[in-house]
Formats: sequence, structure tokens, C-alpha cells
Amino acid sequence: MFKIGEFSKISQVSVKTLRYYDQLNLLKPDHTDKFTGYRYYSADQMFQLHRILAFKELGFSLDQIRQMMGEQIPLEQIRGMFRIKQSEIQSNLDKETAKLARIKERLCFIEKEGKDLTSQDVILKEVEPELVLSYRQKTSFKQIPELFRQLGNYVGNASISSQTQMVLWHGCEECEDEIDIEVARLLTHPIQVPYPYTVQKLPEVPLMATFIHHCSTTSRCTASTEVAVWIERNGYRMKEKEPRREICLPHEKSEDPESYIAELQIAVERA
Repeated sequence: MFKIGEFSKISQVSVKTLRYYDQLNLLKPDHTDKFTGYRYYSADQMFQLHRILAFKELGFSLDQIRQMMGEQIPLEQIRGMFRIKQSEIQSNLDKETAKLARIKERLCFIEKEGKDLTSQDVILKEVEPELVLSYRQKTSFKQIPELFRQLGNYVGNASISSQTQMVLWHGCEECEDEIDIEVARLLTHPIQVPYPYTVQKLPEVPLMATFIHHCSTTSRCTASTEVAVWIERNGYRMKEKEPRREICLPHEKSEDPESYIAELQIAVERA
């Protein structure tokens, strides 16, 4: 048997922590002297303490650990608790990965700030009318892949659309966290479609400020900001009631499945 101080030295866990575990009924001393109140621990309890510390390192709360350390708890319940913890950690990892991507993009933008954009960055061109099949919804920009998936399912049944994908960014003054987004695919000829799909002809735009950029569906892009700077510096203004267009361009698969290359198109006119 070891006194609490001796057990603390061997286990490298403070006396204060051992007393706290005692109060929580998480790790009770093997014996407590009823006259002196001294706590004594056995060597076998070292294994129990190591389990507690291991569970704690995995992110479980002391209350959860006490449940898992119970003798009567079913094995399947322990498995369930580990699955929940695994899901929590994966969710946090995904959020941090997305945050890291946004930080990298912000660093790139910071490096570009202060540098004059040139005519090689933004190109003015005329865009002809385009017939598209589209699906429009007010939602988060992160749902764009899902919107394309829904549109793709219908296109697969129709088998009449080209592979070119497009996003139409509509203004939404009353929206808060959501955005008015319309995803589209180019059509070769008019067709009849059921709601909520729409077939429409996008109008000809004589002056379209265009900019090719790399982006990701998991974070906001800075391409619009760069084009806005060019528009202001070159004596243009955005044309009213014309949504931004973003056309996804074919490219080789990258390590990031969420990344893509697109041409941003903003209708402009002389200021």
C-alpha cells in the first residue's frame, strides 16, 4: 500500500488531483484510515489511474470517464461514447481545416493588397446570349456543391446539357446568413422542365469584366474584391440588375477536391 503522497510521486499525478478524483468517486483510495484519515492506494490502482488519464487525453469529460469506468456499464455503451467522441473530433477537425484554408486565402489576399491590378488580371469582353437550365435557392454558399448535385441528377435524366457549370450570384438585401444563389448548366436547345428548375436565356452583355481565379467551395473567395478594385480604378461601374456570373472551368484534379478554377464575370458600363 502507498500513502497518497507516495502514490502521487509514482504516478506523477498531484495530490490535489487524486483528492479531487476521490471526491468525484472516480478513483477512491483502496483504504482510508478511519482514525487518521490517511488515504492509501494499491499498485493495481495505477492501471485504473492510467485509464482515466488516457480517456482524459482523448477529450472525455470526468463525468463521462466515471460512466465508462463503472463496472456495470455495457460494452456497447462504451463503444457508443467513443463513436460520439470520434464524430465530435472529426467535426472540429473539418472546421479547423476550413478555417486554415480561409487563413491561407487571406494571407494571399494580404500579399496582393497594395499592388496595382493590371489589364492582364481583368479582361473586358463581350458575352453572347446563353441558354441555361438553372436551379435557384436562398442558402449558404457552402451548399453550392449540393445544388449542383441536385441539378446534375436532373440533367442526367434529361441528357441534353453540356458539362459547363455556372453560378449566378443574385443580390439579396433582405438575406442575412443566406445568399440568393442560382446554379446553372448550359443547354444546347430549349426543353420543358418541371418546377423548381428553370430554362432561361441569359442576355448578351456588351462589356463584361472577367477574371480567372482559383477558389474553394468551403471558403469565400476574394476574386470579386479584386475585380471591384479594377472597376473603380478604370472608370467603370457595375451594371444594375445583372447577377455576377461564375463559370467553372475544366482543370486537372488537385489534392483538394473542393477547389476549382472559375472565370468571374461582372457586367459593367462606363461610369
